[in-house]
Amino acid sequence: MSEEKLVTIIINRKNGEIEYKVDCSKSVTSEELSHYLDEIIEGICTWKPEVCAETIKTIAGTIKKKI
Repeated sequence: MSEEKLVTIIINRKNGEIEYKVDCSKSVTSEELSHYLDEIIEGICTWKPEVCAETIKTIAGTIKKKI
């Protein structure tokens, strides 16, 4: 079976800060990425409901456009 990597999300802790990186295949549209991220969040909330139940966390970062 051939496997095509569509989206990779990497989260690192560096010097006391959390950094994240999202790599997307050129074949992934903005709408698809939005859908994938929604599904990932839903999956995390199913897996660890306490993360989503009463706690709201904001994670912010910069995603640089690849040339």
